[in-house]
Amino acid sequence: MRHDFGSILWNQPAKAVFQLTNSGSSDLVIEAVHPDCGCTLVDWTKEPISPGKEGQIEVTYDAALLGHFVKQLAVTTNESSVPFYLTVSGDVVLEKKDYSEKYAYRIGDLYLDADNVEFDDVRKGDLPFRTLTIFNAGRQSYKPELMHLPKYLRAVSEPAVIHPGKSGYLHVVLNSNLLRNMGLTQTNIYLSRFPGDRISEENELLCTATLLPDLEKLDQPGQPTATIQLDTTRLELGSFEDKAKLKGSVEIWNQGEATLRISDLQVYNPGISASLNKSSIKPGKKAVLKITVYADRHHFKGRRRVLLITNDPKHPKVTIDIHVKK
Repeated sequence: MRHDFGSILWNQPAKAVFQLTNSGSSDLVIEAVHPDCGCTLVDWTKEPISPGKEGQIEVTYDAALLGHFVKQLAVTTNESSVPFYLTVSGDVVLEKKDYSEKYAYRIGDLYLDADNVEFDDVRKGDLPFRTLTIFNAGRQSYKPELMHLPKYLRAVSEPAVIHPGKSGYLHVVLNSNLLRNMGLTQTNIYLSRFPGDRISEENELLCTATLLPDLEKLDQPGQPTATIQLDTTRLELGSFEDKAKLKGSVEIWNQGEATLRISDLQVYNPGISASLNKSSIKPGKKAVLKITVYADRHHFKGRRRVLLITNDPKHPKVTIDIHVKK
């Protein structure tokens, strides 16, 4: 397991926390953690860790010396006499440059213009691509790679290597023919920060693709069609304050001449739940979409949105943006 601090200020200690899960059938005990240098302080869960439960190891680097560092820690447990190793690395600098105005997201010494990749309004046969801009604020050249790519995605770096102080692009290409389901498909992909990097929340990127139905099947000349109308596509829910959840609703009307069918209702964010009182709406009638947002899942990457897939030929996809005040 490895943690990259990126750039840290001289004489300002930095802390990393490694989470350990006991996947065995008996208690796990962390017996000792031995750093390879007195510049690294450690603390860890002293009580036994039950099966399925988590413990942690806290590592604090004192940042007393300028320059690049790589430190290892040997961890011994009651499971094996052979230790496993944790690694922390980074660069100690006199001052840190702020790239946040141009790049809103940071992963170690890498700055990105987005923490998610969205493919909207995709149809079978399309090969769309989205581009992430990456700035290398570190001292080492960097080769951009994405881990855990599903078969329907591939990534191309331009250039292949981003040198220190330079920016580059990571083009993510979607093969829509390999998407299995209509509507929303979501997956987490991971930006590799260094050779041998592992997946974690820190280097996680959300990727979404919305596959639309075939318009030729929806729009039949001379046939009556459904027409969807919402009282809003932007739902303002206020602020959580001390509340655990916020609730709102959206009215969905059928202004057409044929029955409006909502074939799919999906959320982009696990912190949202949505329910519809009926999925078939006769001409001139309405349905009510109830939406709940939960406070304990605000950290999720990506936007708060609800997706509807319909048989309205002019609006086969409708999205509702949900806004919560900070």
